[in-house]
Amino acid sequence: MNIRTYLVLLALAWPLSAAANQADLKKSELDALKRRLQTLQQEFRSTQAHRKEAVDELRESEQAISAAVSQLRQLDTERQRTQHDVQALTEQADAVAARIRQQQNHLAQALKGAHQRGQGGVLKRILDGADPNQTARELRYLAHLSRAQHDMIDALRADQAQLLALREAAAQKTDQLSQLQAAREAEQKQLLADKRAREQVLQKLSVQIQQQRREITTLQRDERNLTQLVERLNRLMAQQAAREAAARARAAQQAKRQAGQTGQTRKPVAVNTETPVAFRSGRPFSGLKGSLRLPVPGELMNRFGAPREGGGVNWKGLFIRAAEGTVVKAIAAGQVVFSEWLRGFGNLIIVDHGEGYMSLYSNNESLYKQVGDRVQPGDAIATVGNSGGQSDTGLYFEMRHQSRPVNPLLWVK
Repeated sequence: MNIRTYLVLLALAWPLSAAANQADLKKSELDALKRRLQTLQQEFRSTQAHRKEAVDELRESEQAISAAVSQLRQLDTERQRTQHDVQALTEQADAVAARIRQQQNHLAQALKGAHQRGQGGVLKRILDGADPNQTARELRYLAHLSRAQHDMIDALRADQAQLLALREAAAQKTDQLSQLQAAREAEQKQLLADKRAREQVLQKLSVQIQQQRREITTLQRDERNLTQLVERLNRLMAQQAAREAAARARAAQQAKRQAGQTGQTRKPVAVNTETPVAFRSGRPFSGLKGSLRLPVPGELMNRFGAPREGGGVNWKGLFIRAAEGTVVKAIAAGQVVFSEWLRGFGNLIIVDHGEGYMSLYSNNESLYKQVGDRVQPGDAIATVGNSGGQSDTGLYFEMRHQSRPVNPLLWVK
């Protein structure tokens, strides 16, 4: 190989290796981001641990309920998939069994015809002085028929083996289905026990919980904690975006150097010099204003910016009254950056949509998504509840830009 050929091959191979390196870098960056988000979540939990109050006694039972409901959902999904597999295997087995019956009928007819004709009949015709050419043709026909019968028998054996394998697979899937059903029943019992434990806590502490939720200082503190959390998440996502931008710049510089070394004229690689964003999708979130849907259907119990009961604190979002267990859906594509129980908000999930926009979903019964998960518009991320000491069942929903609350009703259809 001469040096010119080597340089050409190097120039052709570099984009592939660079793309692979960038893919590895992106995965490592996402893993690192997930670890940083989990660390932030743990830190935020520990900073509140020393300040005990009545609502905190709900934490364990509400987190257990969330985990149990999420596990039930996974078991139901697996059970439906297994039921579909059993049905498909059964249908395949029925089709093979029908084919076997058809093959058996054809083979029986062929064997019956061969028996009626018989090899001895041909020999008798030769001894009786029959036409040799006609006799030879009949012999060839019998040989062909014999081979066809052998092929038919082989196909029948293969189908019988396939039928046996399908029935064994169906039996295994049926056993798996029984195990999933038993696991679901056990999980359902655990869920009921967790709900009873929560009811006992509520009965014991209902007066203190309701009093604390009405206290202006408590509401202000809870909102301040939430704002601080969102600010930290915003900083973390901005740092992540800066790292990604720096990585892209380094990759562009490396591409430029590689192109210079090979002596090839290459198209310059564009580097994103805009303000980096933590999450990117095909359509910027800012362009979705006026086209979004609320995360759950229900009754709006307040207006954004209106004073709460008792005054002193205004609503920063919407409380949507809805039935327990109603699916909460992501309003747009994004990445989960927080999924944890938070004082005053219960089971809370926060989704980063890029450009500094985040959506917050709280008081959930169960959280389906974890930190680092990517979501698409309409994905199920939680179920409606009344966690965090909330008296009404529903979803408290906020939207924020650069940590500041914005009116969700300006963003929906």
